[in-house]
This record gives sequence, structure tokens and C-alpha cells, in this order.
Amino acid sequence: MKKLPFFLLVILLLEITISVESQTPALLKYVLQWPPTFCIQLNSKEEKLCKEPIPQRQFTLHGVMQADEDGFNIKCDYKDPNDLDKLLEEVEGDLVKFWPSLREDFNETELWKHEWRVHGSCGGTTPHEYFYKAIMMNDFPEQGNLYNYLESSEIIASDNLAYTKQHIVEAIQKLFYDKPHNVYISCVPIDLYNNTHVYLSEVTWCTELEGVHYISCPSKADPTSCPKDALIMLPLPKEQELDPPFAIMAE
Repeated sequence: MKKLPFFLLVILLLEITISVESQTPALLKYVLQWPPTFCIQLNSKEEKLCKEPIPQRQFTLHGVMQADEDGFNIKCDYKDPNDLDKLLEEVEGDLVKFWPSLREDFNETELWKHEWRVHGSCGGTTPHEYFYKAIMMNDFPEQGNLYNYLESSEIIASDNLAYTKQHIVEAIQKLFYDKPHNVYISCVPIDLYNNTHVYLSEVTWCTELEGVHYISCPSKADPTSCPKDALIMLPLPKEQELDPPFAIMAE
């Protein structure tokens, strides 16, 4: 059996090291979604229904996601512990208040297990640590739900009003008590023909791995789905249709 040349072996080892390091959790992303936008996408893209009534004055949690030092999500390899169902029963009363399943075909337990498997099980994190960090991070905002921060800056849910990205970001940054940390906001097109307005989809703030202190979300992973010159709307819930006139494409 032939041996690899020394320089090739060094390159291979470097690539393996870089790959492993790129999958090392460095921070947490707390990702909130605007339910009406989620449901518009769900109706059109997957032809599924949201549970009624659709929340219209509050953001709900999409998930707590472990990310690398550049802010990109890390893919987790999971193995469900034997006591996961018991743990979820213990924390269900707290989680359901801010982390409900919006989909009619997906219950809360399925949602929480999915988020744990995909985003929570990296780096030796236990389910107990993951879900209690989510509860703790939900309690951070002094004004409660993120929507309250937008409303206090005169940003409201409406099918007629729109706002600049800067206006929305500055309202979100009122969360932070020390300095205006960078946050992510994501948008989706309203329809195929509207080039001036978009719908707000998600808002993300970041913390260090313990989930205790806010940090700026790294600029490398900053979403580009909210064009700088576009005006952003927070739509109200729509009548759910499974055959809408326009196909909305997700980011």
C-alpha cells in the first residue's frame, strides 16, 4: 500500500482540522418569526395550513440555534436521550407560551424535538440545557414580546404601512442595555411583481454560548433578503388559501 506524500498528508490534516473547527459552536442565535408571514409562506410554498387563530401582535420562537464564530448554523448529529419526553412534559407549560407550533400538521412536541435534533444537540449540549436556555432567553426583554419594542417605536402590524430596515433595526436594538448590538432580520417577497416592498419574516439576536449575555451577530452571516432600499411590512393574518395567486419564494 502506497503512503501519501508528506505534504499531501499535512494538507489533508489541515482540511480535517478546519472542518472540525468550523463545526464548533461559538454562539447562540435566538430566532423569532412573524407568524402571519410564516403562514403566508406555508400556504403558498407547502400548501399547508396554520392553526387558527394566527398570532398577530407577537413574535413566536422559530428556534435557538448554535452557530460558528461567523454566525452560520452548525449541523448537529443527535441522539435522543431516554428522558427527552419527560423533560418536555416538565417544560411544556413554559415553552408553549412563546414557542408554539404554528402548523396545523405539526404539534408542539414534534416541533421542539425537531429543533433540538437539528440545532440543539451540538457540542455536548443536553436537552435540559437547551430548553432552559430558550426559556431564560425569552425572559430577557424587559418589555416582554419583541413586538412591544416595535410598537413603542411606532412600527405596527398593518397591510398598509411599511418601514425602512434601519427603523426596524433601531427599534429592535432597544432590547440591549449596553450598546446597539448587530441583529439579523430576514424578509420574503410579497409577490412576484412587487419590487419596492417586502414582508418581515424573522428577527435574530445573538448571545454567547451560555445564553446569558447579548453579543453582536457576526456580519458574515447577515441575511441579504431585506434589500436596503425596500420598505418592510409586518402583514396581518390573511385568509388561508392553498392555491394563492402568487408563489412566494423563501430565502
